[in-house]
This record gives sequence, C-alpha cells and structure tokens, in this order.
Amino acid sequence: DDANLSMVYWGKAIKYANHIINCTWSSVIDQTPYFMLYGHKPDISHLQTFGSHAMVNIPKAQRGQKGSCIAKRLRFMGIDTTSKCSRFIDSSNRIVLSRSAVFEEDANWSRIHS
Repeated sequence: DDANLSMVYWGKAIKYANHIINCTWSSVIDQTPYFMLYGHKPDISHLQTFGSHAMVNIPKAQRGQKGSCIAKRLRFMGIDTTSKCSRFIDSSNRIVLSRSAVFEEDANWSRIHS
C-alpha cells in the first residue's frame, strides 16, 4: 500500500518478499534458507524497496537521436531470476529489465513515516 501500486502487482510483491525472507536469518534452522540451499551466504547488495523509483539507463541502441534522454524514471518490481536483472515498470505498465539503475530510496520517506 505504501508503494501506491495497483493490486495487479501484489503477486510480484509477494514473490519479492519471499526472496527477501529466503535471504534472512531463521532461528529454526539457525541460518538462512539460502545458505541451506546453496552452501554460502546470500549477496544482499541487490535488495531494494519494492515500488521505489529509480533512474534506469536507456541503452544507446534504444535512445534514438542525439540529445535524447539517457535514463527514465521507472518503478522497481523485484528481481528477474532468469537474467539477474532488476525488473521495472514504466508509465504504460510495460516490464523493463535493466542492470543499470540509480535508486531514489529516500524519495517518499517523509510521506510513509509521517
């Protein structure tokens, strides 16, 4: 609800939440579920806030003519497990995969915690 996203995206939110849970410590097994599966600690550097905005790089081949924008402001929708890219949606609700993005994590902090 804090992300102000349509109910259509709840499935993606739950899938991403499950990914985060698998990377966090469990007192029942005395380690992370990820460690149990793969035998090493998970890399959590890729974790971001679901629904947050990011400036996503547009590849040169898709930019068009000289002087056009090199990045778009999109919303984060989790991780694409097949390509190891971040998954975003644009204003027309198209899925965009990218490895190059700068996140605006603190953009709505005051609204959420006021």
